[in-house]
Amino acid sequence: MNPPGMPPANGGLDAMLAQLAPYIKPLIDRIAPIIDQPIIRYPYNFSNSTSTTIAAGVANQPLLQSDFSNSLEYPFEVKKVVFSQDRSHTTRDWRFQLMDLTFNMQWQKSPTGAMVATIVDANTLVWELDFPWIVRPKGGGLVPTVSNLDLVNPITVDIAFKGNLLLPRAM
Repeated sequence: MNPPGMPPANGGLDAMLAQLAPYIKPLIDRIAPIIDQPIIRYPYNFSNSTSTTIAAGVANQPLLQSDFSNSLEYPFEVKKVVFSQDRSHTTRDWRFQLMDLTFNMQWQKSPTGAMVATIVDANTLVWELDFPWIVRPKGGGLVPTVSNLDLVNPITVDIAFKGNLLLPRAM
């Protein structure tokens, strides 16, 4: 017996909805965080203010720290790191090392960092993080350093940390 106001049970409709469930559930799961969360994710990025040229053979040259510091009052959620270099070089010509100022800790074990070719997608030059990294507000930041493996030519690089500012939602 059906509840009042409900159409009679239809086995075919039930079977069709059961087949659609695997497709509908991921859509609902993607929408739920947008609706449910007490924060608003505002697209944001940290990037070089100007391209940085690293002299030939120089190791561990820090990039401008003010470009990668979070002086805002909201945390920054890093989802990916985007790399680019001049046309005469490849991702095998330089190394990248990152230190988080919140924990004063290096992201790579090697003191000279990781070769960029080993951490980025070869087609997009993007390092997608498995889990978002949170840079704390008001003084948190990242300190990227670059090593030029080319012993003859300088290299010009750009690095951008892309993600979201986590803004509290007004209730």
